[in-house]
Amino acid sequence: MSNAIAQELKSSTTSNSFFDRFMVPLIALGLPLLMWEVLSRGGFISTFLFPAPTEIIGTLWSQRGWDDSHKSLYGHVYSSLMRLLIGLGLATVLGTIIGILIGLTHWGRFIFQPIISLFMPVPTLAWTPILLLLIGIDNKTTILIVFIAASFEVILTVVAGIENMNVKQFWVARSMGASKFQIFYKVIIPGIFPYLITGVKLGSGYAWRALIAAEMLAASSFGLGFMIFEASEYMDMKTIYGGLFLIAILGYFIENVLLGRLEKNTVGKWGVQVER
Repeated sequence: MSNAIAQELKSSTTSNSFFDRFMVPLIALGLPLLMWEVLSRGGFISTFLFPAPTEIIGTLWSQRGWDDSHKSLYGHVYSSLMRLLIGLGLATVLGTIIGILIGLTHWGRFIFQPIISLFMPVPTLAWTPILLLLIGIDNKTTILIVFIAASFEVILTVVAGIENMNVKQFWVARSMGASKFQIFYKVIIPGIFPYLITGVKLGSGYAWRALIAAEMLAASSFGLGFMIFEASEYMDMKTIYGGLFLIAILGYFIENVLLGRLEKNTVGKWGVQVER
């Protein structure tokens, strides 16, 4: 019943896909920014605490470049994206493997389930002092923080995907003479992929928050978190807001463009539906 409702809603909104994807976000984001601009320019709010969005964009534009100074905007963006994507990639690969082992084997569940239950409640940022002592102020520290932040979501969603798979799919594949490898490649992987993408999306959100906090503590010279922290020491509100804007834009791009396109080219083409 729920699948039929979902299909009906999807078909009813297909004709308005351009409006839903571009115009609705533009209006939802543009109106508050426009009000902010008017209130700031008109002096109705503190221009120090709430500088106009055009001034924030102008400040970011003036900081663009690849030089070695701490004001290199491209260097901050590149460093944060590199740390995020490497950590998120490791979390996706290892988290998928561990999730499959937990979902398909008794020994995997016996080994990894207690570890996950024990360490998942620990805040990710609490690992930062330990990693700083073990590794030092280095990219490896922030990458490991991202990995820890994202891995639990990936593992749990993969396990949920396996547990919610229809057992009839295995029966049909076995009755047709499929080998274990063919069942894994043709049945299990497509079956867990919708859950995996959801887990990566959730993990990327946790990873961004952990990354920015870790960069404030463990980044040596570059990164959006470092940029925001350094700007706060000089009360540079334009740079602080600019860093927040960049984090939001990059997070939206990763979730809705990169992962959205991946989902469209895999789950969308396979016609896989999540069982409810």
